[in-house]
Amino acid sequence: MSNEIKIDIIDSGGHTFSCWSDRGRRLWDIIAANGLETGGTCGGKGTCGKCKLKVEGQIEPPGEAERRHLLPEELKAGERLACYCSVQNEIKVQLYSLDQDRKTRVFFKPGEEYPLDHSIEIRRIFIPGMDREQPLPVLSRLADALPSCALELSLDNISFLAAIDRAGRPALELYALVVEGRKVTRVMRRPEKILGIALDLGSTSLFAAVLDMLSGETLHVASRSNMQRVYGADIISRVSYCMENENGLHELQQVLINNVNSMIAEMLAQIGSSADSIYRYTVVGNPVMLHLFAEINVAGFAHAPYCGVFRDHLTFPASAPGLLGGQAEVFILPQVGGFVGADTVAGLLSLDINKTASYLFIDIGTNGEIVLNHRDKMWAASAAAGPALEGGNITCGMRAGEGAIDRCWLREEGELVFNVLGNAAVRGICGSGLIDLTACLLKAGYIDARGTINPSASENLSVIRSENGPSIVLSQELNPVVLTQDDIRQVQLAKSALRTAIDVLLREAGINHRDLDCIILAGTFGTYLDPENCMTIGLLPQVDKKKIINAGNTAARGAAAALLSERKRCEATAIRDKIQYVELASYPGFQDLFIQHLDFTLTNNP
Repeated sequence: MSNEIKIDIIDSGGHTFSCWSDRGRRLWDIIAANGLETGGTCGGKGTCGKCKLKVEGQIEPPGEAERRHLLPEELKAGERLACYCSVQNEIKVQLYSLDQDRKTRVFFKPGEEYPLDHSIEIRRIFIPGMDREQPLPVLSRLADALPSCALELSLDNISFLAAIDRAGRPALELYALVVEGRKVTRVMRRPEKILGIALDLGSTSLFAAVLDMLSGETLHVASRSNMQRVYGADIISRVSYCMENENGLHELQQVLINNVNSMIAEMLAQIGSSADSIYRYTVVGNPVMLHLFAEINVAGFAHAPYCGVFRDHLTFPASAPGLLGGQAEVFILPQVGGFVGADTVAGLLSLDINKTASYLFIDIGTNGEIVLNHRDKMWAASAAAGPALEGGNITCGMRAGEGAIDRCWLREEGELVFNVLGNAAVRGICGSGLIDLTACLLKAGYIDARGTINPSASENLSVIRSENGPSIVLSQELNPVVLTQDDIRQVQLAKSALRTAIDVLLREAGINHRDLDCIILAGTFGTYLDPENCMTIGLLPQVDKKKIINAGNTAARGAAAALLSERKRCEATAIRDKIQYVELASYPGFQDLFIQHLDFTLTNNP
């Protein structure tokens, strides 16, 4: 009997394709190896219960551990968890997870222009044809035409010149890419666009923009889910995967590079350019993502004091990690330290704000980064909020895709009203919806300050009870979508981690919330948060709502600015050097503050 068996996979869009796998291999591993999304958030460890799919065909019966995650009706309908199923025979698999993220509101669009501050030009030159009597190599004639410049051409470019040069041909009109007035890095037959690419490598989503290096114009943008998430929803899970698997680091790096290259290829096709036109990359992200990108050991992030291999900016050729445009320069912006990375530095770099202003810069995610600026001094901290606010560890949590509740309102009569992405049946609730829902329940008195679901909730909402406590039923269109008592606890843990970090930084600066000129919510997730609801649950201090700014993808904008400006790249290092990193775990009184902020009380302790 052959050990290879055929598996038909139907993705969430209804497209079917077949793959082959060894007998006994887990469905989770097979699906991840084919670059598809199961919807799980634990990296296949069997703890989240979200890699749900439908299996048709002969497969072993579920064990007790798997049964704990599935309803009897789901098992009867053929639904299973990918991380528990080992394949022994040919089967057909229906995926439920939708790889369709909510469009990123980045305030960063094609046509936008950034100021130029670099020395790159395309210079028109003529070189004589080859003299039959006294032949000179094409590179010698090129050097004579550019006497003040050094030729630093790739072997491919030299071969191109050889192909268009021949004895008896008249003078050649060529175009040279001249850098800093002294280096020629490329010679072309006709003027072409010189491209730069800004990359923001998020744990959940990847963003890329291609810009014209000569005009500063944004030519195209792209955003995709980070497929590393199949190995774990958070960066610590990915670090663990690298530590536990011999080739784990290389696997995760290859997934990321393939992800990025597919985005770049798509953008280049849209603007009609080739990878040869790429001159420079600027790259930002959190420290773990940047180490994974460069395939640098991540062991330093596995335990305290959480220190990576590098902190200063790095430069290397694109060929090193395997990016398209192998001759291009890759510039990774500097990092602060701990888990505060180049994305935070780039975000600060993008701000058009008075340096003496007092402001909080907050990027909320699984790992939240907070920076406080006061009188041109900066303090930063990293808050381990966990994956709850991105749909992880929540019973019916999901990313912001089709079928996700992303907004919630409370009518006067106490009824909850939802907005569902994609005008589809409710499948779950994403982070912004979770914060809105918690705030609405608190305002209506359906949960108390300790987060406990009150008996009054049953008067206006559908509440079911089990041995694990009460759960609020939000929808029963497909499977029941509920908010459990434990889900509320997860929100409390996440918001307390972030709020405690905010208060620690305020204490370090010796100020309180009344001294703040503004609070800037950065990143994709922060863009969609309702400031009032954030204050209602105590995630943010009580300030005038007008002071809270949803700033969008500041990291991507900062990466684009650094792409086009040597001054901005230097400024990034200056910003990093100015920031004092505060380690929360060892901060005096941290635990007391954390416990205090677990309750949904409107406190403003600095």
